[in-house]
Amino acid sequence: MSAVEEHATLERVGEQPKFEVGKALKADPRGMLVRFGAGMLTSVVAGALTLAFGPRIGGIMLAFPAILVASLTLIYHEEDAHEAREDARGAIAGGVALIVFAVVFTLLIGHASAPLTLVLAAVSWVLVALGLYAAFWWRR
Repeated sequence: MSAVEEHATLERVGEQPKFEVGKALKADPRGMLVRFGAGMLTSVVAGALTLAFGPRIGGIMLAFPAILVASLTLIYHEEDAHEAREDARGAIAGGVALIVFAVVFTLLIGHASAPLTLVLAAVSWVLVALGLYAAFWWRR
């Protein structure tokens, strides 16, 4: 298979996520350190932005997937570009859906009950996430 060709995700459905203790114990300490460092840096930046500009701005930073860049880099080097691209697509779908959740929640919280607002925002998140999943992975 060339670097340009990709297997559709539906062809790889047999690869179910699972936790294997043996693999966890063999985790690369350098990779773990990179992930930890990226998460710590994101938390420090979020805290600094909160102190400087208030909790709304700092809270936005907490939604940033702190280890995404480090994880994608490690996946690219340890597996291949295709695997890193698939993870990036998932992060994009989840991130956009999270933004939609925040927008719906913010627009409705003063006009509807809190439980209804939460349910509508969550439903919006699910619909957007599933829609993007379909757009990214079920294309022909």
